[in-house]
Amino acid sequence: MNSVKLPTFPQIGLPGIDLANFDTDAVAGAIKDAGYITVGLAVLAAQKAQVRRQELKKSLSAQVGDGRSQLAEIVDGIEAGIAHLDNRLVAIEAKVDTAVEGLEQRLPDRAAQLLGQAHEVAKVARQQVRNLIVPSA
Repeated sequence: MNSVKLPTFPQIGLPGIDLANFDTDAVAGAIKDAGYITVGLAVLAAQKAQVRRQELKKSLSAQVGDGRSQLAEIVDGIEAGIAHLDNRLVAIEAKVDTAVEGLEQRLPDRAAQLLGQAHEVAKVARQQVRNLIVPSA
């Protein structure tokens, strides 16, 4: 049988370190500790980011809530103003209707008829405009 001779590899020497007495368990422990520290720091950073996210969420929710309530107050104020304006317009329209009816009675028949027709067209137009502004009117 032929014997095979394997090449020898050169030894690497580190100055000041005796590899024969090198404590590999200590190195492995140090690497393990470094890994644990790294994981611990990552967990702490993730927790801190989560706390910041929760704080931001609360802050934004409060601001959005305030904005919504302010918007609701503005809308309520506008609706109240429109309702008040609509009530005033109804009162004015009633006065105009009464005045036109009184005028119709004093005019000749043909003029009273034309005035009545114009007044009806104006009432329909006013009602259409009111329905655009106040749909329940």
